[in-house]
Amino acid sequence: MVHEDELRAIFSALRSQTSPPGLSSAADLIRRSRARQSRRRTAAVAGSVVATTGILALAPAFLPTAPSTPVDPGPPLPTPASTTDSVLTTPNGAPDSYRTTPGVPVTTTGMAPPAT
Repeated sequence: MVHEDELRAIFSALRSQTSPPGLSSAADLIRRSRARQSRRRTAAVAGSVVATTGILALAPAFLPTAPSTPVDPGPPLPTPASTTDSVLTTPNGAPDSYRTTPGVPVTTTGMAPPAT
């Protein structure tokens, strides 16, 4: 029973003490986190202002001062030599029944005929 009496005395002494200074309430925690968030936002805005100012200050140093000379357009491109005259087409997308030349590929136009 000695251990129980000692433990009761220790716990009652601990209960009577005030909380340590390091502990805080929920309101203090919320206030500190909002202050920290405000500092981060302020730092982000200030950083973007500094970066924008730096870019605007250094831009004239890297931009050309005189206008560049226009580029000549060059010779025209040759027209394609192939034509589509040799391509056979079939109506209604039925290549087998409308084939005109054996062995020549046929290109279909339109949709397949309805199933009957």
